Amino acid sequence: MKKRALLAASTFVLSAAAAGQMNFIDDPKAGSLAVRDGRTEVLVYRYGDQLKEGLDPKYARSSYIHPLFGLGGQVLTDDFPADHLHHHGLFWAWPVVKTRGIETSNWEVRSPPLRQIFFRWTLKAASLAGAELGVENAWILDGKDKVARENVLVRVSPAEAGERKIYLQVILEAVGGPLELRGAPDQSKGYGGLCFRGSPLFTGAAMTTDEGLLKADVVNTPFRWATLAAPTAEVAIEVLPEHPRGPKIPWLVRASYAGVLNPSWPGLSPAVLLPGDPVRLDYLIRIRSGKR
Repeated sequence: MKKRALLAASTFVLSAAAAGQMNFIDDPKAGSLAVRDGRTEVLVYRYGDQLKEGLDPKYARSSYIHPLFGLGGQVLTDDFPADHLHHHGLFWAWPVVKTRGIETSNWEVRSPPLRQIFFRWTLKAASLAGAELGVENAWILDGKDKVARENVLVRVSPAEAGERKIYLQVILEAVGGPLELRGAPDQSKGYGGLCFRGSPLFTGAAMTTDEGLLKADVVNTPFRWATLAAPTAEVAIEVLPEHPRGPKIPWLVRASYAGVLNPSWPGLSPAVLLPGDPVRLDYLIRIRSGKR
């Protein structure tokens, strides 16, 4: 009976791929769920612990997207890059988190550790019109104390006219007491929140925002959207109007040592989350086929 069910599931996936329908490929052993458009890879959501070979187990992370693929199949993101081991594809985390009377971080390794841990799937839906993936995660402090609930919605559209749209929503709610989030205070950079860490493809990429072309990396600078354009692929992130303090918020945009897009919410001014009063972060990500 079990073999028959597995065969039926495999046949469904192959049929969906052949029909050009959005579909999911789950790999529980790897802790990854792939979203595909027919047979074309779109992205992989990493719900299980990931760790680059040779690294200390304290660097293990989960609950992020990598790889994010270009329309031509290019890998657009980097994971555990040597220059910033705490960068993980398309991720959302904060350098300064205050909870239970202590200060920690889920952006990079701190003590006591704060981790985003997969709890359950809330939605899996795929069709010719697109795919929707819903996830509930828990923020766990020091391996035992749940301090926040995180609900993530990823909505993927089929590629059309050289562009694929991905809607990303993150809803955060404090659990058991207040939770304060703040961007990095170092040199008043303010980075934190949603972050795209590009693959080496985006080193030296053209950087454009709603304020125009950037000649150099910027930090803590307000924009509505920002784009990294390499010869074969382009990624843009837009802060949607319903975003708190948005849609024009501070950004970190880089293409010097690597391509980085970070709409830096809440930036240097802290945001305090209370139980029963969630905050919702809304973004639109556009994947295009290259410099226009």
